[in-house]
Amino acid sequence: MEERIMDEEEMRGIKTQRGGDAPDEAEEMPEYEPVADENVADGEYDEDLVGLTPSQLQEELERREKQRAEAHAESLRYRAEGEAAVQRKAYDEAAGYFEQSLSVEYDEEVEALFWWARTRGLTSSDILFDRDAAEEFSEAGETTKKLVLDAFGEELRNARRVLSEEAEPLREQVRAGQEARRAPFIANRNYYRLRFFVSAVLTVLFAVGIGVSASFLLRTQSDLPTILMIVFGALTFVSVCFFLFFSRKLVVATRLCKANERLSSTEEGERLEELEDALACLDYVLGTSEGE
Repeated sequence: MEERIMDEEEMRGIKTQRGGDAPDEAEEMPEYEPVADENVADGEYDEDLVGLTPSQLQEELERREKQRAEAHAESLRYRAEGEAAVQRKAYDEAAGYFEQSLSVEYDEEVEALFWWARTRGLTSSDILFDRDAAEEFSEAGETTKKLVLDAFGEELRNARRVLSEEAEPLREQVRAGQEARRAPFIANRNYYRLRFFVSAVLTVLFAVGIGVSASFLLRTQSDLPTILMIVFGALTFVSVCFFLFFSRKLVVATRLCKANERLSSTEEGERLEELEDALACLDYVLGTSEGE
């Protein structure tokens, strides 16, 4: 079979029959604004910029630049308020303003001023013994750490050495006390746990006995079902009393076991807990290498 090649006139005829006219070669296609290839902001990939046209991209970048300028102005305003509070020696107020400035825009100098205010003008290291503050300080910039540690580094290292010397013997003492109490406490808990479950099972069985006895009341003329109901009722009452008694004892025994594992359960343990907390703060402030 020979291949038939349609000429141009036949092609136009087919398109006309299908309801479509041949496009006018002179008619211009609508222009579309090309999509911007740029999707990078500040040197980093930004998914929000993908697919924007050049004009949209320009508008978005201008909007962001305006936001940055406004944030910078607000940050400077809070910084100025903080510096004014420093002049009045209102350190807590100043720290609040510097913190607000940092929340708007991070600045290394403002962060240093923030910790300068929190340490009362580098005159008090008390804030560094607060766990939350110590963790926050550990994430501060190098300028801030150098500022604070230049002022308190030696003092804090000496404090850590003294606290470690006091904590070491207490650790052994508290650990030995916990070990000595642990076995009796566990044995006491197991004692009441067993009796608790036995009394619970007996209560259920006696209650079932009452139900079974009651089911025979209408089937027989004998007084036996009634007697059994009374007996099982009395046994149920007694078992419930034991159940409640052992429940209370089990709760107390369980609390004693848990309390024994807490450092604060004894006077020595409470002191050790204070020391461990202070040492943890110093580890955060001085850094891992110095805290070891």
